[in-house]
Amino acid sequence: MKKILILLIAVAQLGCSLKPDKTAEATKTPPKPLIVFDNKDDGWGGDIRLSLVGLSENDTAKIYKAVSSTEKGNLGVLVLVTKKPAGSKGFGNAITLKSLGPESDLMLQKLAELYKQKIDANAKFVKTAQATFVDLGAFARSLGGTTNGDENVDQYKLFFETKNDEGELFMNINTNENWLELREKDEDYRPVLIKAFTQ
Repeated sequence: MKKILILLIAVAQLGCSLKPDKTAEATKTPPKPLIVFDNKDDGWGGDIRLSLVGLSENDTAKIYKAVSSTEKGNLGVLVLVTKKPAGSKGFGNAITLKSLGPESDLMLQKLAELYKQKIDANAKFVKTAQATFVDLGAFARSLGGTTNGDENVDQYKLFFETKNDEGELFMNINTNENWLELREKDEDYRPVLIKAFTQ
């Protein structure tokens, strides 16, 4: 009887250890080179496309690991998109950009270069930068319209607040083609965004 009891306890412990992690990784792909859209591509020259190298989720968010290669090394960021439903017009809270350490620090330096903003050579990306947002697809549908562009692309407008100001940025995610874009709303937001992203 004692041996059976020990066997049951051992099996139960093994079963617990084999439970899948709630943050299971869905895909992993190698980073592709960073794409920078110049001002001929309907912008001011500060739009970038990162490759999605990891997709996962937990109870509260979809998690996108966006990393691309450059001549100076890999740069990127972790993006958490809340699973909490947005309001009826697509407005919501809690899209978070999280630092990946040196990769995000290098992304900050690259954005500062593209945005023509001077920052310290040792500046670090913040641990987390949280934004309120509007899901542009949901917003268009609430007005009786359709999304602007590819149906496979999730489009967001992000609002980052600093102590005295607010900066806006577009974020597009395509999980079919494995990329995430950060596109400028207006070049006047550049100083605010760099401030919001700097530790």
